[in-house]
Amino acid sequence: MSGHVLTFDIGTSSVKTGLFSRDRRTPRWLHREPLGRARDGEWVTERWIRALQASLDQCPDVSDLEAVALSGNGPTIIPVAEDGTPIEDALLWMDTRELRRKDQPSFFLPKVDWFRVHRPDVYDRTWQFMTCPEYLACLFGGLSHTTSPSPEFDPYVWNDSGIRAYGVDRERLPRIVRPGDPVGHTGEHCRRLFGLREGVAVYAGGPDFLMSLLGTATVRPGLTCDRAGTSEGINHCQQHPTTSGEVRCLPHVVPGLWNVAGVLSSTGRIFDWFRRISRQESVGYERMLAEIDSAGFEEEPYFFPSMHRGATWEFSRGMFVGLRSDHGVAEMGRGVVHSIGYAVRQSIESLRSAGSEVRELRACGGQAKNPVWNQIKSDITGLPVTCPEVLDAELVGAFCCALAGGGEYATPWEASDRIVRFTERYEPASDRHRRFSTGYESYLTIYERFLAALHPDEESL
Repeated sequence: MSGHVLTFDIGTSSVKTGLFSRDRRTPRWLHREPLGRARDGEWVTERWIRALQASLDQCPDVSDLEAVALSGNGPTIIPVAEDGTPIEDALLWMDTRELRRKDQPSFFLPKVDWFRVHRPDVYDRTWQFMTCPEYLACLFGGLSHTTSPSPEFDPYVWNDSGIRAYGVDRERLPRIVRPGDPVGHTGEHCRRLFGLREGVAVYAGGPDFLMSLLGTATVRPGLTCDRAGTSEGINHCQQHPTTSGEVRCLPHVVPGLWNVAGVLSSTGRIFDWFRRISRQESVGYERMLAEIDSAGFEEEPYFFPSMHRGATWEFSRGMFVGLRSDHGVAEMGRGVVHSIGYAVRQSIESLRSAGSEVRELRACGGQAKNPVWNQIKSDITGLPVTCPEVLDAELVGAFCCALAGGGEYATPWEASDRIVRFTERYEPASDRHRRFSTGYESYLTIYERFLAALHPDEESL
């Protein structure tokens, strides 16, 4: 492989693009194309295609382009006709329409089964049910596929046992490939749709959360990645699985290792919501965080993102508590930001209770681009926060897949271990950490009191 590698990360708020120089291992160009706010549920797939086109219209010259790889959100399902066009809008990962069966781990088959039961008209016309980044990769390379890093991970996508349990047709599901596998070459359709020359190799990337592990070189036991965007995951790499119900345990992108994670479904969405309702959409994130951090350290007002038991950090029916007439936007923002930081700390404590010792956070994603927030997160958790040179780690992870696919490295994780560099480090300030620790305990106590008052017949946390 020579020349440049083009990578994409397909999100629900934006499509990110990176043009990487193969020999220099650095991005020549990075771009983010906003998608606008998504409504929960159905999603017009054409929005992603238009965003890809808009990104490539602004891309520097790619006449020497040698490879393409994509990462993206999931579990998202797109019903596709035999001519490659979507039959129906995509069911996004956040969509609650699914038919989950007991003891079946697949994230995707419950959504396919929902179509089979509730939309047989769509199910019967579907050639293949494709996952998000893989569908778009097909538009580049032409071969249908779904990516899973290892046989151990396959049941979480689909395998024969899961397909039989759900009763879906095997021929309606694409073949499974591994990250870095070749999945075609750009052809005339890609040239007409995206303007890329024909003959460029297309390699499988994978789900965004797995690509972020590659993009932060979280590929050895004991390392932890904090992937923070619309949602957030604290992902710890270890040699053995855990049975704790407080965390999610899945096979790692590196075969034989495990990814133990605390999943926070709404941290980024909460901050974006506050930015919108406080009419600060034109104010930069760094300025907002600086004003919030300078508002002092009063505990009130508290912000609780949900008032039901279970998924504590899901944003649903939230409330401010202790709001006074002298509180303004900065103080309310402080309550929101502290609640997000406390969610991260609680997730880390859940990991530790499950036997995963977190010593440092390798931060990536949109939240990691704000140095004020990185420092606050370090102070709240009491852990160093380190940031890679490229914070859009999914783009780097897809680049690692392309390098391995082109024979530069034996595996994507070997490429990750060799090329990822860290350029920023935030250490916790001991005095601030002590104050945040006191605030954290008060926050949990007050939160529990309100839950007990609202749900008197339920057991305490």
